Amino acid sequence: MSIAELMIKRSIGKIDFEFDPLEMAQKMGVEVLSFSGAEAMVLGKLPFHHKDPFDRMLIAQALINGFSLMSDDSKFLQYECKII
Repeated sequence: MSIAELMIKRSIGKIDFEFDPLEMAQKMGVEVLSFSGAEAMVLGKLPFHHKDPFDRMLIAQALINGFSLMSDDSKFLQYECKII
C-alpha cells in the first residue's frame, strides 16, 4: 500500500522522486505484500477512527496477518492492531 500511495502522490504532482520504489524495497530486503480479498473484507468493517484510505488498508493488512505497524499516528491506537 505504501508503494501505491507513493505512486499516486507522484502522479498527481504532490511529491517527486527519481527512484523506483519497488526496486528500492527489493534492494532493502523489504517484502512487498499484495492486498487480498480477505483484507478488503476487514477494511470494509473497520470503524472510521481513521479517514486515510491507505492507512486503513495497512491496518486491515496488519489485523489479518498479525503484523505490527510502525506509526506515531495516535488514531492507529484505536484499532486492535499492535503499534510499534
